[in-house]
Amino acid sequence: MTTHATFLTRSRSLLLLTLAVVAALVAACTGVEPAPDPTPGTEPSSPFDPTTTTTQPTGPLLAYRAADEIGLVDGTRVVATVKGTFPTSNDLITTEDRRFVFARTEDNRLATLDVVTRRGSIRPVTVGPTLGTSGDSAVVWWEQPDRLMRLDLSDPDAAPQVAQTVALPPAAGVPPGAPRLVVARGGTAVLARVEAPPSPFGGPDTLYAVRGPGPPAPLGQADANSPVTVARLSPDGAELAYALYRAVDGACGTAAVVQSKADGTQETFEVAGADPAAGSRVTRLWWPTEGLPELSLSTWHCGAPPSAPPLVWQVVDSTIAQLSPPTSALQTAELEPGKRALLLPNTDDYAAPAGTLVYEDGGRRFPVREDVDGIAVIPPAP
Repeated sequence: MTTHATFLTRSRSLLLLTLAVVAALVAACTGVEPAPDPTPGTEPSSPFDPTTTTTQPTGPLLAYRAADEIGLVDGTRVVATVKGTFPTSNDLITTEDRRFVFARTEDNRLATLDVVTRRGSIRPVTVGPTLGTSGDSAVVWWEQPDRLMRLDLSDPDAAPQVAQTVALPPAAGVPPGAPRLVVARGGTAVLARVEAPPSPFGGPDTLYAVRGPGPPAPLGQADANSPVTVARLSPDGAELAYALYRAVDGACGTAAVVQSKADGTQETFEVAGADPAAGSRVTRLWWPTEGLPELSLSTWHCGAPPSAPPLVWQVVDSTIAQLSPPTSALQTAELEPGKRALLLPNTDDYAAPAGTLVYEDGGRRFPVREDVDGIAVIPPAP
């Protein structure tokens, strides 16, 4: 019996040593370290329940949207989640007061997560295909044919209300397409409608800005033959940045970025290279609380899948330039000096819209969550 027990002990020790060596080798090869163990006493009672700890966050929290949940991260720890099925999108995921994380489920329900209480639910309301924000804890969406709907998430018993009935101007020529919401933030909602004979790729869109009770302000026709689907407004809603994709065929096209300012002026930043056989597309675009828009740009050789990861660019001095130092990511978010969140692309498929959420601290990277397609920083409460 003693010999058998000794054998089991030695075998167990050998197994643990082997696993530790394998983990170290994996970290060395990938540059991503295993996440440190969470603080004792802060784990949920079940793997399917969010934590209810009252531990104060160590810094800014990070909201994320994954294929099967929305959640909150403190450092490398996932501290709260709401389960569901969430389609990939470019929607905002936090309210303007940073009190709620939200997302549309696959069956057009609204999932919400309270940042303070860390409790969430899927509300029994039907929302549109694009969600935006409209001051404090409110979210908005478009309801055909002409209504901008609003819901205040701070009231658990609130029902959707008509925020505004929008009358777009008559379109000359062909019957216009149905309006759709592109983005909403800071009291501005941007609508798109096809008002010309549509291309095989669905465009071109004509854009309108709705701000207050006055008539929609025309922003002109997008210089692209495909719909505008990637866009962001500045935090105050006064400036718009959106991506263009000029499709050549089903597998290739070129990208550009447009910045539309409050005075009505627009700048178009061409990002396509000189090689006519190269394709480019803006994968994701975001507008930090401070500073100018940033974006991730994918490039590839036409007729072949992308062989390199997307790179992060930013708008600077009336042009766009690569982030310095160069960063390969679907999205980045600055947390604190020397610390940031990265959404790393899938190395098996650089064209995939989702990737691995990683916490970077002083150059060291720790994996947090896979299959994530959107992140947003939630600053500490003052």
